[in-house]
Amino acid sequence: MSVHRYLLYLVVAGGCFAQTSQSIAITSAASFQRGLPPKGSLGTAFCTGLHVQGISYATTYPLPVTLGGISLTIGGAPAPILAIADGGGYQQINFEVPQEALPDADGSWNVTAIQSGIQITANIEMSQSPGDFFLVGANLGAFQHATDFSLVTAENPAHAGEVVLGYLTGLPGTQPTVSTGYPAPFSPLAVVPQPNTVTSVDQFAILLNGVVVANSCSVTNAACQASNILFLGLTPGSAGVYQVNFVVPAFASAGNLSVQLQRSACGTISGTPCGGMGAAFIANAAPGCIPLLGGGTRSVCTGSAVPLVVR
Repeated sequence: MSVHRYLLYLVVAGGCFAQTSQSIAITSAASFQRGLPPKGSLGTAFCTGLHVQGISYATTYPLPVTLGGISLTIGGAPAPILAIADGGGYQQINFEVPQEALPDADGSWNVTAIQSGIQITANIEMSQSPGDFFLVGANLGAFQHATDFSLVTAENPAHAGEVVLGYLTGLPGTQPTVSTGYPAPFSPLAVVPQPNTVTSVDQFAILLNGVVVANSCSVTNAACQASNILFLGLTPGSAGVYQVNFVVPAFASAGNLSVQLQRSACGTISGTPCGGMGAAFIANAAPGCIPLLGGGTRSVCTGSAVPLVVR
């Protein structure tokens, strides 16, 4: 199975959830951290009280909104379902957050699972992560070599100076927006906007063992450094799976290195998955926003860490 297909239909038992007669908890489909991912990303619902036998996968696009007699609504909108599974004591639903979803007045998101008269509802908070890398197996980050698209493993490690492709979900959206339930196009590519201007900054970076090794910023801004994030957007041909292409730095040490996504935002950006703009602004860390905010504020958040094998 290709890494794209594996990630698209990923069904993995993750964590323990309260065993009541009927319950539902929502997490990222990549990290299994609690919280609803942004629109267009992949989430996982862990339920009790539904009836599922084995594992069922969606096999066509657009993704179905009912699978095995189960449907799911997010913010009042039907959610495309990628897979359902019996986890032995609980049921798992992998889904895409619909673009049409709307929050409640208090900012939470209503989630309802329905099956043959059974209806399980909860109000869920938005995730605070900027995006999380998938794992392939227990301890293998979802990274490929750009040269041949083979998986990065202990037997086939990455090397300093080469381009690798990492796969994530939970980022804030793309231009153009991809319709709910459909795969991302090959042309035009669905790219994550990264403004870096006087009035707004919304930038992403790759951390390797906690150190920024790849970032992306506007070439018109003199404060920016050269970028070595080569692409950040939805993976063409897949639904809800993001891809980041970056260069493993020449100084990378050998070993199982920790990789994370970081987001820094300020200015007109509001309601970010980082939780808004509460932290003190640091002028040399985010070059824009000062005239707008008179000293300004910014928000910085970091996703969960996964291993990248480098030799």
